[in-house]
Amino acid sequence: MIHRPLLLFLLALVVRVVYLLQIRGTDPLFYHPIMDALYHHDWAVSIIKGGWLGEDAFFRAPLYPHFLALLYRIFGINLLIPRIVQSLIGSFNCILIQKIGCRLFNKKTGSTAGIIAAFYPLFIYFDNELFIPTTLIFFVLLGFYLILKQSLDKGTKSGWFITGIVWGLAAITRPNVILFLIILPFWFRRKLKKSFKPAILYGVLGVVSVIMPVTVRNYVVSKEFVPIAWQGGTNFYIGNNPYSDGRTAIIPGTRRSWWGGFYDAKRIAEEAMGRELKNSEIDRYWLSQGLAFIKNEPTKALSLFFKKTYLFFGGLEISNNRDIYFFTKPTYLKFLILNLPLLQFPFGLLLPLSLVGCWCAYKKRRDFSLILFFILPYSLSFILFFVCARYRVGIIPFLIILAAFATTSVIDEIKRKRMENIIPVLLIFVISFVFFNANIFRLRSVNPGFSYLTLADAEYKEGNYEKAISYLQETLNHLPDCAEALNSLGVIYKKMGKTERALSYYLKAIESDPNQPETYLNIGNIFADAAKYDEAKDYFLKAIEIDPYLARGYNSLGNVYFSQGDLESALECYGKASKLEPNYVSPLYHAGLVHLRLGNTAEAESLWKRATTIKPEDQRAQKALSFLLEKNNLK
Repeated sequence: MIHRPLLLFLLALVVRVVYLLQIRGTDPLFYHPIMDALYHHDWAVSIIKGGWLGEDAFFRAPLYPHFLALLYRIFGINLLIPRIVQSLIGSFNCILIQKIGCRLFNKKTGSTAGIIAAFYPLFIYFDNELFIPTTLIFFVLLGFYLILKQSLDKGTKSGWFITGIVWGLAAITRPNVILFLIILPFWFRRKLKKSFKPAILYGVLGVVSVIMPVTVRNYVVSKEFVPIAWQGGTNFYIGNNPYSDGRTAIIPGTRRSWWGGFYDAKRIAEEAMGRELKNSEIDRYWLSQGLAFIKNEPTKALSLFFKKTYLFFGGLEISNNRDIYFFTKPTYLKFLILNLPLLQFPFGLLLPLSLVGCWCAYKKRRDFSLILFFILPYSLSFILFFVCARYRVGIIPFLIILAAFATTSVIDEIKRKRMENIIPVLLIFVISFVFFNANIFRLRSVNPGFSYLTLADAEYKEGNYEKAISYLQETLNHLPDCAEALNSLGVIYKKMGKTERALSYYLKAIESDPNQPETYLNIGNIFADAAKYDEAKDYFLKAIEIDPYLARGYNSLGNVYFSQGDLESALECYGKASKLEPNYVSPLYHAGLVHLRLGNTAEAESLWKRATTIKPEDQRAQKALSFLLEKNNLK
């Protein structure tokens, strides 16, 4: 058996490397991550450049970004390396699935489960994304394997402590696992009997030994009690409000961009409370709003809960950040991830098979209770919030094991010609297959126009303007009146020096959607570049009128006032921009210029130091600060 896990590992690694090579050559977002992936990358970079301790309580669980930061520290900031490492981890996860299958059932089930895991397309997909699932699955599977090993092999105190450490690492990767850890003692009580107390005591010590340093760190830097992260209440409201569809990760009334939504959520909470709030207070505010929705509209809330439950277990892969079905088309995964009218493969087949596996295990008196103890609370921990494909990946290893047991059991029954045992199996499979592939809520495929828009942005960042334009034309083919695409065409043509053509697209964008502030901002910049400051001011004011929280609008308006010599108004605008987006460097730089002109060199130095701390690679602030320091030294 020693060589078999190695063969499984190599098989899994080969299929992942092939996919990695494919997306590296075909996916423009490979080196231009968006949304959560970009947030993880930027957080890791900030750890490398700004220190490992940080300056605020964690908004999200910290392990994965720190894992990225460690890789960046060792290998340099390179978006290929994390994917290679995650492919290695993902391949090892297949071995853990195999071993758990062997321990729970038999070698045949374990081997079958390992092979299924090696080719399971969502594993391959997420192993090559800058997301949490691969790392989380590793800790969950390792912790699960250690629980089985300890409980079946007369576990030791040190063994339970190590098991607790592993689950603690899982908790600071994805805090949702804590719900499983809370009910785990009930399983221990039933299963371990005499060794119940040592397992609980040393297991808890192991978990706490990992979480406690995070809690202490959060308190030291923020003076707030935040056990791991303070995002929970915000996410709860996202999935429990009158406008929630159970899958869209946006607070109603906030911007769709990552940081725009972040700052808007903070602003709305503070406006409602009438004062500046600490992070934990912001989270409690949104939690209270979600609970108020459930209290005031219980029927609607219950209906939404059932909808989220169905979506979580339904065959459709609900994408988050970018469309899984669209972005796997240039790769071989297009043959393994299908959204057909009567089948959403693979999950639409996996779940019915796993339910058959539960039946077979029950009939054969196999104890699979630990799997249920994990799947049910872990799933609930997301259904209470909102759902998407990458959130349910954590239960897939266990569904694979159950499906593998179902497959081997049915084959054995057929070989032994016990056809009477096949009838209930067929009933369970057919009923669940039809139900979970029925797409009851009639979710439509994501319009590919949005994906082309995302690709265009990546090509623009690479400087491939013609390619970006072709993607935007594809967007307009699918979304003829897409103001965002028209605006982006204007941005590209402006970058190419074709100002008149850019202006024509901006005007088309306004005609399509007169309430898009970005377009007014871009037209204002054209007039500002031409020193037509009054016209520029009108457009900047219009952008701010549409979106009073548009930090870049205030920054651009401040630049106009600065150019006109109205330094007081310029400083006021820069101050508003910085307040709206504290990590926005441009208003800090320009405010420093104003203070320098006013003779406030100390204030200018302070602002530029702050700008270089936020964004060390900002050349303007670096040069200005160096000039000022050199000037002061000469004195």
